[in-house]
Amino acid sequence: MDWAYTVFVESAVWICLLVLCYGISLRIASASQQHVLLHPIVVTTILLLVLTQIIEPDVARVMGHLDLVQWLLGPLTVGLALPVYKQLPVLRRMGIKVVLPIMVGGIFAPLSAWSVLYFLGTDVAWQMTMLTKSITTPFAMDTATMLGGIAGLAAVFNIVTGVIVVMTLPMVNHILRIHGDQASGLMLGVLGHGIGTSKAVLLSEQAGAFASLALCVNGVVTAMALSFLFG
Repeated sequence: MDWAYTVFVESAVWICLLVLCYGISLRIASASQQHVLLHPIVVTTILLLVLTQIIEPDVARVMGHLDLVQWLLGPLTVGLALPVYKQLPVLRRMGIKVVLPIMVGGIFAPLSAWSVLYFLGTDVAWQMTMLTKSITTPFAMDTATMLGGIAGLAAVFNIVTGVIVVMTLPMVNHILRIHGDQASGLMLGVLGHGIGTSKAVLLSEQAGAFASLALCVNGVVTAMALSFLFG
């Protein structure tokens, strides 16, 4: 009984610390005018890693205390369907013009990254993990584990990919002369997953809706395809 109480208290403390770190990161993001390098996910991760080195160096133990938060990522991902619902008339009208780019981007992005590791002779676990780099974190971690990859590394790949996509979006839009929120939203959702979608929401409601659609469709389809091909 004492052991269970101790675990409960430690878990509650770490969840409170996580929420505190996230609150601080939101303030930092707002003060920096939403600079991509100071994205709340990035800052929260850094702050939490610092705390683990000070309080509990065993990262695996800390992750065990945060299992509840990790479980909540699933329902949160489902909640992204709400902005999609508001844009259903637009999505029905565009049809294949929306679905096709999602499918093409969802296939090309992970395969291009995986091919680099493959030709460099990288460990298979890293290769399998890289295949999940462009699907949202809950799907990526579960799929990476299923494929024999590394769940924690999948989360890192997701964060780095999302930050790079958001940083390069203005340059890509300028080179390709893309000005519509729909196209920007699709790119952010397919390639930048959660971080990209959070950026799309700041652009406009329509960009957020298309990014959410791309994130959900790409995540589900890619996770199923990878599990079928390699699982």
